[in-house]
Amino acid sequence: MNSVMPPAMNSSSRRSLLIGAATAGLLLLSLTACGGGSEAAGSAAARYKLVQNGVITAGTQAEQPPFAVTDASGKPSGFAVDLMNEAAERLDLKVQYKTTNLQGILAGLSAGQYDIGVAGVGATPERKKQVAFTTPYYWGFTDVVTLKGGKQTTLPDFDGKRVGAVSGSVQETFVHHEMSGARLVQFKDQTALIAQLLSGGVEAIVLGGADADEYARKQPIRIAVEVDSLQGSAFPLRKDGDPKLLKDLDAQIDAMIDDGTYVKLYKKYFHDPIASDLIRERPKLARQVMNTDLAPTRH
Repeated sequence: MNSVMPPAMNSSSRRSLLIGAATAGLLLLSLTACGGGSEAAGSAAARYKLVQNGVITAGTQAEQPPFAVTDASGKPSGFAVDLMNEAAERLDLKVQYKTTNLQGILAGLSAGQYDIGVAGVGATPERKKQVAFTTPYYWGFTDVVTLKGGKQTTLPDFDGKRVGAVSGSVQETFVHHEMSGARLVQFKDQTALIAQLLSGGVEAIVLGGADADEYARKQPIRIAVEVDSLQGSAFPLRKDGDPKLLKDLDAQIDAMIDDGTYVKLYKKYFHDPIASDLIRERPKLARQVMNTDLAPTRH
């Protein structure tokens, strides 16, 4: 059988063929690198089971200083927000905030709309049946607040008085248990709560200590009674969410305690010493606050 030989290529043809092969090789390497990069970037996002891949969807509040406050453009700020943003950045994740109220945060977590709540949320036994919680990141006080001219100094002074609290809050529970002689008035959020106190709609309101301190600096109100909180504030997560995310968030908060970031943020928003209860929950804080003005002085 006769074989047919391919025609000889001149130097110009050979040069074109080599250039084409090299270009194809570079293109293949480029595509492979892009694919590897996408896979690497995606691997960080795929570590957790989230509502949106690579993004923590967070319910927050519009008016809960100093934990969470949302400005007119919809951008949140505050201690809880700063702490979450820092933790998320260290985990190579983004946070998308959606503004609601306390009840909306808890309901949204149960409905699978949010991955986490970013606000001052008390980790009560009742709520732990509904959502999962990180270890507390803050522990404060419960304050009964009146207008500046008020004379009340004890809880029984409020018997028969109209006392406001946010519906579903730990402060509402406090009124039920510790101020049973008062007439509880429920409000949807702290904005309505403060407005009614200032207008005389209620004679007192109950707030978390940090919230009360913040309002007292800006409004003609006074703290009439202050008592220890029964539980700390923590980040609530979906009960059926990713336990690894909860574990890693706690680890990042502990890392922030170790490197001083937590204390820096705490000083930005609070003036009280760090509570002994919080140090029991996060013992790494003991070394950070020893011999400072943040060392606990009361329980």
